[in-house]
Amino acid sequence: MPGDYDRADKAIDDSLASLNLGYIDLMLIHQPGANDEEVYKALERKAREGKIRSIGISNYYTPQDFERINRIAEITPAVVQNENHPYYQNTDLQDYLKKYNTVVEAWYPFGGRGNTEKIFGNKTIGEIAKHHAKTPAQIVLRWQAQAGYIVIPGSSNPAHIAENADIFDFELTAEEMRKIANLNRKERFENW
Repeated sequence: MPGDYDRADKAIDDSLASLNLGYIDLMLIHQPGANDEEVYKALERKAREGKIRSIGISNYYTPQDFERINRIAEITPAVVQNENHPYYQNTDLQDYLKKYNTVVEAWYPFGGRGNTEKIFGNKTIGEIAKHHAKTPAQIVLRWQAQAGYIVIPGSSNPAHIAENADIFDFELTAEEMRKIANLNRKERFENW
């Protein structure tokens, strides 16, 4: 969702025009802010018009944050996009959202700029990567996919893009999933 919360309907139409598209697959409110409830209503209007297929919210980290939007919603958010990586798993929110069939989408799945080496250099992730003959990035992405998160790693490097997509020819064991779950420090790297 464009940051223009004061003219949300127009901003959505402007996005469609700029993208030269008839509809957008998924549009999210980027973060809580003044007028975000009306912005969500605009997303719903555009969804009913067929201009947006799915809607959701981003950077709403607690059940209370989610419910502030959900209580006014006619269309339940399909996605809550939040920072999520082995050191910040926010499983409480993920568990809470299951009753709504709302899924957590992980941005910064590797910890974000300046933090990827903290995640990739983790001994547990490295051992699991070695066991599967995969990279630490592939282990983190596979863990998130198996744990029920939607994962959106970003890269402009074609080799990294191919590596990130190559996570469906193996599965982590229950013990490996538990080991990664135990890495949760509830440590966010961003604070918005």
